[in-house]
Formats: sequence, structure tokens, C-alpha cells
Amino acid sequence: MTGSNSSRFALRLQGAVALLLFLAVIGLLGYLAHTYDRRFDWTATGRNSLSDASRQVLEKLPEPVTATVFARPNPELRASLDDLLRRYAAASPKFTVSFVNPDQAPARVKELGIRADGTVLLELAGRREKLEQLDEQALTSALMRLSRSGERRLIFLAGHGERSPDGQANHDLSTFTTALREQGVLATRPDPAGGKDFPTDATLVITAPAVDLTGDEVGAIQRFLTAGGNLLWLADPGPLHGLEPIAAELGLRFVPGTLIDPVGQAIAGSAHFAIATADNYRFHAALAGFEFMTLFPLAAGLEHDPKEPWAATDLIELGASGWAETGPLTEKVSFDEGQDRRGPFILAAAFTRKLGEREQRVVVVGDGDFLSNSYVGNGGNLNLGLNLVNWLAADEGLVSIPPRTAPDTELSLSRDNSLLIGFGFLFGLPAAFAAAGLGVWLRRRGR
Repeated sequence: MTGSNSSRFALRLQGAVALLLFLAVIGLLGYLAHTYDRRFDWTATGRNSLSDASRQVLEKLPEPVTATVFARPNPELRASLDDLLRRYAAASPKFTVSFVNPDQAPARVKELGIRADGTVLLELAGRREKLEQLDEQALTSALMRLSRSGERRLIFLAGHGERSPDGQANHDLSTFTTALREQGVLATRPDPAGGKDFPTDATLVITAPAVDLTGDEVGAIQRFLTAGGNLLWLADPGPLHGLEPIAAELGLRFVPGTLIDPVGQAIAGSAHFAIATADNYRFHAALAGFEFMTLFPLAAGLEHDPKEPWAATDLIELGASGWAETGPLTEKVSFDEGQDRRGPFILAAAFTRKLGEREQRVVVVGDGDFLSNSYVGNGGNLNLGLNLVNWLAADEGLVSIPPRTAPDTELSLSRDNSLLIGFGFLFGLPAAFAAAGLGVWLRRRGR
């Protein structure tokens, strides 16, 4: 009797010890999972892992990067953002992530100009960049731009009534250049002490002069292009004021008149406003992943027929149902047969040519108002301007992350295999468990 009690006590003690060990192992695994973030990507194309290009960018970060996500407590939105950002944080200790509810920090949201729920603010060494559309390509490219040690400059042509890069008037560009400064891009005017030539290591910006340029000034722009400088030309309807030789060198022509867009009239309330959506953007590196709606007040159409070695690519085409109005602009304009020209029109185009190992780049937009202080906050106008500047600076070409296909998301089975698996789970597994249980019971009963 005593031996039987001792055996029962030993069995109970073994069970208790086994249970305690099991709970200790579970607790230890929970602690390790909470302390160490380890991911295992078993997908066929590794689509849940960072690409090698992104890892190389993270390894070369010169300073710590803080990613602040301004998102309301929406579980689906936060989960999608957190999934991507945690991959970066796991790959580099220099990348940290935090979430902020914009409703609880209205002053900070206003100060930073946060407009969309889910906006990610990246900060590195005093430089900032906001991302409203987040994917690996956009995030890695933004990190590369922020980590650049070299200074990027825009030189704005001045002295002819152009829009001022630091002016506060409605038609000036100070809001745009402030956003550029946060990305490490410095906007300046030409240095009077530097002579008439422009430095070719900067991007020259021409914003619709109001008076004619002199022959020497046009010659300086031509020499700038000949030397390989990049150019952003923001034009408006009307005369070119001496810039005809620049247009001729690019094989560029401006359609007479102002674009009238019935789509813009329906959305913005004025036919003088042209509206571009994702359907109007053409495939180009400067517009990769860009899907925002953009607004262009008082725009002009473009035509191009470049000669070697220049090549041209359309960026934005719109006004398929509109026309170019050559008469006085009123709220009730109408198409005049034989005088006005029907759309569609090219609104923006990119020109390139090879110069040795590098590519010279020029962007011409038939509207300068879309980046002015009055309109830069509409839709994706600011994002479009930043994209164009980044492309001109050749930043988008530093990293290319192809989309990951997912060939392993579906399982195709024949009818016989489906029946076999179905009957196996419905009858085979329960029968196997029942047989195993019966066998254990019989063995214990025999003992």
C-alpha cells in the first residue's frame, strides 16, 4: 500500500514538474519574442523582406533616422505602416519608429504641414522629408536623399519679373522652396559676382519672365545647357520673352492660348484650371508611384520634336475634352472653330541627352502657378514639384526596387487530390486519433 502511494506521489510530482517546465519554456519564449525581433520570410520571392538595395542604404546611414507616423488609431492603417517600418528598424539600429495621433497633437501637425492620415515624417541631421504614399521604393529613396552629404542647389533666374523663391506673395514660391530646404535642397538666386555664367553643378530654374531677357543672358543659358547643366522651366501662356532660342535647341514649341479643361471646371469650379489625375501621368521615373491629383491654373500646352542627341518623354497629358483658348479669358469661354485648337495637350515633358557617363536632364512644365504659394497646397502639387527636382538631381536613379511578384499565394489541386485531402481531414485524422487513444487505453488497462 505504501509503495502504491509512493508511486502515485512520484507520478504527480513528475507531472507537476513537467507542467512547471512547460510554463517556464513558454514564458521564456515569450520573453525572447518580446525582446528580440526576428523575422523569417518563407515566401517564394521574399516579398516580406527588405531588398538588398534597402539594406545597403541602411548600412550607410551617416546619422540616426527617426520615422514619425502621424496616424489615427486605425488598426488596419497602423498595421500596414508598422509592418514596413519595422523591417527597417529590425535591419538597422539607426532607424527608429514612433506613432503620433494627429488629433492629440494639432499644433505639431500644423507646424509640420501634415495633411494626410498616415503621413510618415523622416528626420535625419536636421533635414526632413514627408511621405504620404509609403512603399519600400519611396522610403528607401527618401533615406538616400536625406543621407546625401553633398549640397543640392537650385538657382532661380531673376531680374525679369520672375517668381521669387523666397517671396511671400501669392505668385511667389517660398512655400515650395521651404519644402525643398527640408530635403537638403538650397534655393538661391544667381551670384552677381560670379559673372553671367551659371554653375553647372546646380539646377537652373526659369519661372516665366515678364520682360525680355538680353542676348547676353540668353547666351549664358545656352552655355549652361551646352556645358551639361540641368534645367527646370516653368512656363506660362504668352510670350517667351527672349527664350525662343532655348526652346528651339530642345525642339520645343508652345501651343498658343490657355488650356480650357471641362474636367477642371467640374472639379475646381473654373475652366481655366486644368486637373490631372493618375490617368494623365505617363510612365517615367520622375512620376514613379505618383497618383495624386494635381491642379494647374492658366496652363499652356507643349509640343516637341527634339533633334539628336536630345530625346523627349511626355510626363503629363490632359485636356482631351478641352481646347486652347486664344481669345479673352472669361468664365463663359467657348471653342471657336478655326481659331482655337482642340486637345489633348502635353502639359509637361522631360528632355534628356547623354554626356559621357552622365545624363543631362531638362523638365518643361506649361504652368508655373501650380508651385506658387496660392496653389502649391492643392492635391499633389507640392509632391509633383519635389519629384521633378529630385529627378533632375538624379536622386531617383540611385536605387531601383522592382515589385515583388507573389506566385505562391494560390494552391491549385486536382479534383482527386482535393477529395483525398478533404476525406483525410474529415475521416482519416479523427480515425487515427481515435485508434491511438484506444491503443493507449488498452495498453494501460493491460498493465
